[in-house]
Amino acid sequence: MKTRVRCACWMVTAFLTASLLVYPAFAASTFPDVDASEEYAEAIEYLNSVGIMVGDDQGNFNPDKPVSRAEMATIICRLLGKTENLPTSAQFTDVPVSHWANGYISKAAELGVVDGYGNKKFGPSDTVKYEDALTMIVRAMGQTEYALELGGYPDGFMIAATELGYTNWISAEAGDFLTRWQVAIITSNALIY
Repeated sequence: MKTRVRCACWMVTAFLTASLLVYPAFAASTFPDVDASEEYAEAIEYLNSVGIMVGDDQGNFNPDKPVSRAEMATIICRLLGKTENLPTSAQFTDVPVSHWANGYISKAAELGVVDGYGNKKFGPSDTVKYEDALTMIVRAMGQTEYALELGGYPDGFMIAATELGYTNWISAEAGDFLTRWQVAIITSNALIY
């Protein structure tokens, strides 16, 4: 377990170091609805610049908009660089093959990053809860065993995310629905820490 944690930490550190070499200091926001003085503006700008989180077709980021479970699966796949040749499946009865995020959800499930609710349901349009977003991020960053040692879902994953620094600069608790700016901070923290 320690070797896996060290390996995952080394990979994240290497990625972060490489990213910092090309990470510009953003003076103004790319998005008209994101004030550059907001604490989350830099995280949003960075994630947009590397294609992990993007704006809408109007050019807005919508920082206060809730994030759906389908969107979270998409963010996770982009974070992991898993965006090509995505499989489609009927694994979840509420995610038809024609659903815009079927490939992302299928890939995230294949990678063991997302689960459904049981009964073959995923809830793609449901707003992602704090504990579920943290569970997905912790799994994506290769820290599942650590979270399981701390008690598993949901508390062990929330504790692991906090101890790993993923929750720095946000205030939320189990059951809270997350917005795009909160997910941007958690995601960028996962790349940093």
